[in-house]
Amino acid sequence: MQFRLMTYNIGGGRKDFGSKLAAILEVAKEVSPDILVAQEATDYQDADGEWFSVADQIAKAGEFGSNYAFCPTLTMKEHMHVQKAVFVNALFNDWQDCRQGNAVFCREGFTRLGDTSKSGYPRNIPLYRPPVFEGNRDTDPRYAVLARVNHPPLFPFIVGVHLATLLGERAPKDIPGKAEQAQIARLAQVRRLLDLMRQHLLDRGELVFLLGDFNAVSSEISIASGLEKEGGFVRLVPTNGALATHPKVTDAIDHIFVYPAERLVEYKCWTVDTDSARNASDHLPVVAEVTVR
Repeated sequence: MQFRLMTYNIGGGRKDFGSKLAAILEVAKEVSPDILVAQEATDYQDADGEWFSVADQIAKAGEFGSNYAFCPTLTMKEHMHVQKAVFVNALFNDWQDCRQGNAVFCREGFTRLGDTSKSGYPRNIPLYRPPVFEGNRDTDPRYAVLARVNHPPLFPFIVGVHLATLLGERAPKDIPGKAEQAQIARLAQVRRLLDLMRQHLLDRGELVFLLGDFNAVSSEISIASGLEKEGGFVRLVPTNGALATHPKVTDAIDHIFVYPAERLVEYKCWTVDTDSARNASDHLPVVAEVTVR
């Protein structure tokens, strides 16, 4: 059985986030994945109560129909802070709400997690939820979106993530010790994710597609030790090499994994490095065609 998977940090999908929605839609349409997990998707509710959603537009361009879900991690109503520029701008644009989070799209739709005979809806699971949001990435809540594909007889699970990155972790504002602190935070989030999956997915040998912006290169402890060694996940290596998927790193931080190894028959993985992708977001998307059993 074959699937085309794609993970894409779309950088908000709006000009005020520094990304370009038209180019994002072009990339999604060109790649035409069966399953897409997007990070930093956004929507907002204007002064008249009408919602405007980036996920809606991606679903339409990618021909997913209604088979998608937007799962917020930050909302203006819950997390309003004067240091969060997008919320301040939303306030003075008279928006009633503004939200950012992960989104999952699946051409074949979703089932319930525990009952594949019935249609279901993706779930939004917290991996890190600080008691107080301070308007910065150090206190950004981090979630996993969990879904199950309506594709018998395998019914694979989809897990989409966007793991932590901390202020001062990377150049040009390196803060001593911050990179190590960020790596420890990501490892903790990965271990929470493994705890979530262990009894109901991993121990049962369920087929899992894990996709996202991990903010970690493949050699980092959260991936090499956490996901691969402890979790048994197989990272799909792009054929176009260790191409950086973000301008502030020298290697990929966006990845696709499959579990368990014995159910992965073959795959082809690549980073989308086109003019459209370079123009769309500060991240390049990663795509994989997998054959599984």
